[in-house]
Amino acid sequence: MAAILCESISKILRGSCEALGTILTLPCRACGFATDHLTELCRSPFFLFVATAVALNLPPIVFAGKAWAGGDGGCTSATSWLGVNAILCLINMAAAAYISAKIAYEPESENATPFVDMEANAEGDAKAPAKGEKTIAERVLEDAFVTDTQSKSMSRVRDVLCYDPVVAVYIIVGIFYMCWQTVGISRRIDASECGGGLDDYMSHSLICGFLFLTFGGCTFGISLCCMGR
Repeated sequence: MAAILCESISKILRGSCEALGTILTLPCRACGFATDHLTELCRSPFFLFVATAVALNLPPIVFAGKAWAGGDGGCTSATSWLGVNAILCLINMAAAAYISAKIAYEPESENATPFVDMEANAEGDAKAPAKGEKTIAERVLEDAFVTDTQSKSMSRVRDVLCYDPVVAVYIIVGIFYMCWQTVGISRRIDASECGGGLDDYMSHSLICGFLFLTFGGCTFGISLCCMGR
C-alpha cells in the first residue's frame, strides 16, 4: 500500500515538474524558433526585398493607429483612407514574405533550404561529371552562364508569379493599392483643412506608399538577380 502511494506521488511530482519545465522553456524555444527563421531570412536573397517592404509599409500602419487614436476631427474621409491604407500595407508585407518564401525555398524537399545553400550542392555536383559528357571547357562555359540552380530558380519564379492563385489575388490588390495612393492625394488636400495632424499622417503615408511602389519593384528585381547568381 505504501509502495503504491509513493509511486502515485512520484508520478504526480514528475508530471508537475515536466509541465513546469515545458512552460519555463517555452519562451526559449520560441526565441530559438524565431532566431532560426530570422537567420534563414537574412541569408535569403530576398532579404532586401522583404526588409524594404516592412520598412516602407510599417510606418503607414503606425500613422493610421495614431490618427484613429486621436480622433478624426470631422475628417472621416482622411481617417477612412488611412485605415484602408493600413490594411493594404499589412497585405503588402504578408505578400512580400509569401512570395519570397515560395520562390527562395525548394517545395519538393521536406527540409527546404534557401537557394543560397543549394548553390553549394550544385557546385559539388558539378565537380563529379559523368563520363562521356561535354569537355571541361564546354562545361565551364555552360556553368558560367546557365547553371542548374538558375534554371530551377527561374522556373520557380515563373510558376509563382504566373500560376500561384495567392499571387494572382495580390496582383489585383496591388493595382488597387496604386489607385488608392492616387486617391490619397486628393483626400490629403481635404485633410489639410481639418487640423489635428491628419494631413501630416497622410503625407507621410503617401511618401512611404510611393517609395514602396518605386523601390519595392527594384529590390525584387535585385533579389531575383542575386538568387540566380
